[in-house]
Amino acid sequence: MDPVASDGLRARPGRIWTVEKLSYLEKYANAFTTAMREKWERLVYIDLLAGPGRDIDLETKKEFDGSPLIALNTKPQFDHCFFGDKDRRNVDTLKKRIADSDRMRASVEVGDCNVLVDKVVQQLSRKTLGLAFVDPEGFEVDFRTLRVLAKRRIDVLYWFPSGIAIRRNLKNFMTVKDSPMERFWGRDWRQLPIAKWAAGDVVPDEKIEKSIVAEFLEDVAKAGFEFRDELAPPFANTRNAQMYHLLFFSHDQLALKSGRASRKSRLVGNAPSVE
Repeated sequence: MDPVASDGLRARPGRIWTVEKLSYLEKYANAFTTAMREKWERLVYIDLLAGPGRDIDLETKKEFDGSPLIALNTKPQFDHCFFGDKDRRNVDTLKKRIADSDRMRASVEVGDCNVLVDKVVQQLSRKTLGLAFVDPEGFEVDFRTLRVLAKRRIDVLYWFPSGIAIRRNLKNFMTVKDSPMERFWGRDWRQLPIAKWAAGDVVPDEKIEKSIVAEFLEDVAKAGFEFRDELAPPFANTRNAQMYHLLFFSHDQLALKSGRASRKSRLVGNAPSVE
């Protein structure tokens, strides 16, 4: 059963790393609109895995704004926010959480992110700069979606499942012709060190973890994003098993510098440990 927030509406379950992840989004979104407000005709935000707009930490029961409400509360404001979710219940709930004063600059649709992205990008003029937050739970974002985003001037914050999520599923993916991994990576991934590990070869953990992110970033460059980086250190659980990387893609080197500045302002000590 989904958790219920204090406003009586459904919420998305979260963990300690969810708060940290969203803090990067908030920091970068505010830096983004502040730096670019006078340089572009329109600034837009894109979040096609938006959820219901409110999260709850399952352990502490603490509530916090999800990515859509963070985007709507960004100052200076985005001119428009495009939200989507495959779950109609999330869409209906998010619509209820959007303030009346923000309804004219928010679009909320039901649909697969890999389909909605075409419709959104087609609406963006060459005088529009976008920020897309890509936050999958697993492998539901096709690599093609990144290629579509790369057709316009859009910065991307990508919550990349670099560790446990891939390891848990890869052995099953090896035996499936059209597995989610094919669409997620966008090419034959079976020569990656992590794929060789899944096939039974002995591969050092550090080589697996380093190579999967590095090779994904190389493919992102081929998709059209010239500038890429890790915006945060890898997130690991209490057993020190790697879980996620927060990646950043852009067409602009200045945006990359801004992303790195956001990283430095957030980091204290080592990568956060989570359950």
